Amino acid sequence: MTLFDLAKKNIKHNFIHYFLYFASMIFSIMIYYTFVSLAQDPAVVARIDKSAKLSTVFDASSIVLIIFVAIFILYSNHFFTRKRKKEIGIYSLLGLRKKEIGKMLFYENFLMGIGALVIGIGLGTLLSKFFVMVLLRVMDFGGVSNFVFSLDAVINTVIIFVIITLITSFTGYRIIYRTTLLDLFHSESKREKTPKSNPVLAILSIVLIAFGYFIALQPVNAISIWGRIGFGPGALVILVSVILGTVLLLSNFLPFLLNQIRKNKRIFYNGTNIISNSQLAFRIASNARTLAVIAILSATTLTAIGAIGSLYYNVNKDANASYPATFEYTVVDNASNQKALGLAEKNTKTPMTGHLETTVNHVKATSDREMPVEYSPEEGFSVIGQTAYNKLLKLEDNTDSEKADLNDDEAILIAPASLYSEETAKTLKNQNFTLQNSTKQKVTVKDALKQSPFSSIFGLIIVSDDVANTISSQKARTIQSIMVDNPKDAVALGEQMAKVLPEDAGFVSFPQGYEAGMSTIGVLLFIGMFIGLVFLAATGSIIYFKQLTEAYNDVATYDILKKIGLDRKEIRKTIAKQVLVIFLVPLVLGIAHSSVALIALSGMLQMDLTLPVLLSTGLYTLMFAIYYILTVNTYTNIVMGKEKQ
Repeated sequence: MTLFDLAKKNIKHNFIHYFLYFASMIFSIMIYYTFVSLAQDPAVVARIDKSAKLSTVFDASSIVLIIFVAIFILYSNHFFTRKRKKEIGIYSLLGLRKKEIGKMLFYENFLMGIGALVIGIGLGTLLSKFFVMVLLRVMDFGGVSNFVFSLDAVINTVIIFVIITLITSFTGYRIIYRTTLLDLFHSESKREKTPKSNPVLAILSIVLIAFGYFIALQPVNAISIWGRIGFGPGALVILVSVILGTVLLLSNFLPFLLNQIRKNKRIFYNGTNIISNSQLAFRIASNARTLAVIAILSATTLTAIGAIGSLYYNVNKDANASYPATFEYTVVDNASNQKALGLAEKNTKTPMTGHLETTVNHVKATSDREMPVEYSPEEGFSVIGQTAYNKLLKLEDNTDSEKADLNDDEAILIAPASLYSEETAKTLKNQNFTLQNSTKQKVTVKDALKQSPFSSIFGLIIVSDDVANTISSQKARTIQSIMVDNPKDAVALGEQMAKVLPEDAGFVSFPQGYEAGMSTIGVLLFIGMFIGLVFLAATGSIIYFKQLTEAYNDVATYDILKKIGLDRKEIRKTIAKQVLVIFLVPLVLGIAHSSVALIALSGMLQMDLTLPVLLSTGLYTLMFAIYYILTVNTYTNIVMGKEKQ
């Protein structure tokens, strides 16, 4: 029998033991192939090719996915190889040389790699159509993608995973050559040392995390910590403080807490707590580093998904704020204006509901006190009367802003609300301006930072009609505002109008702005969720593999527990408590860190992130709950044997 035949026989007769590694390879190949085929799907290419940035994002994300998948497979292979050390030791005793054992393991890895490639690419092909539909839906584009098989994606996937298979085979080869025969037989019997807890470092871990949270939750203004040290240094302090605090919490606070529980006899000697606590005490040293990395990376992933999700969630709201009219442009000449209006009037898909021409004057103004940096009185402001303003509100169906009702000495100072904070609005309110027109009219700001009726005007002052009539019209311009039904579907109409208008008309289109925003944020959200879910699934798998490694090491220990009278139910309860801590620690820390980061981000961007945070956190918790149940069941079956039906 050749080594190749022996490899095939091993896989055939021990497939149940190979399944975990085989399944992880299939999962990785399926995910990578699906992502690569997405970037080559005609329906997706037609959208992302409009933006070079989106194509670059897809390419960069595929590289990140390669690195992550490679690490995941290497970790799975490491677990699989460690689990087989005793088997490799038996082969050595039977006379096989290390070179021959290495070849046999390479053949096994190669055969499983081919099988995983075929199954993974097959599953990826079936799922790619579904994910294309999800991506187009996330980008808010209709249509259904046809079934597409990408040969380039297959070749790309095969090359990448052949390289990864060669690397994993080489690492397995190194383990064989660097491990003695004695270590091969006794590696599973090695125990971690109980860590020595340091009360000072345990307390310091809580202080560091609390300090990072405190800075992150400070308001962003000139007098806060953010204003004093700057955004970059502040973010760096938070990262260092929280990461260091997390590492110390897992390596010192958790052992310290377990030691305190051991001292409490009432809790420690209650039921099977003595077994669970002792097992955790032995394991905490080896698990601390892994759990710290998982907690930090999970927090990063949840924060990224939550942030992108919040941007996606607010795209529609932001588009309405940035583009109050469906179409807006400066009337340069009557001929082009009539052509654009004619296109809007004749369009039946998105019929025009109304239009309004507004004369806007431009004046300089001086203030009695210092202005916020967003405004520049020297450059001047655009000015319209309150009647024109109220007509625009009615045309644009703007119910968020109140109609203007001003005296001659009052004014409303407005600009795109998304650019400013409530603090700036308070600064501007009751501020006095002198308009440098023929009468040098003095006005007091009655209100500030309301929704602007224009997309193309930065600073706008609303005054009474009498004051507006006194302003010189030498620097006046006419703005055309057009509203249509179903504005999101008016992309084609906007493109037609842009062709008939001169370049200096400053044409602004809501449907085109909305489409660009949804395309960019939609792709980012899809990629973030795609990679994020893969990452969360992989982190759950890493904890799962680590616990199973320890389960195989614990078979003899649980045999003793069975002999002293513990039944399956009691042992399962012990395992459940032990495994719960391992899963709960990164879950709680990841959610806590990401929640604080998103609350801080919410304050900076002035966005409501509640829904995206709840969705991402809920999905993360659900995935970890599934892995927890699976781990407890598998762990119990390993140490107790499968339950007889």
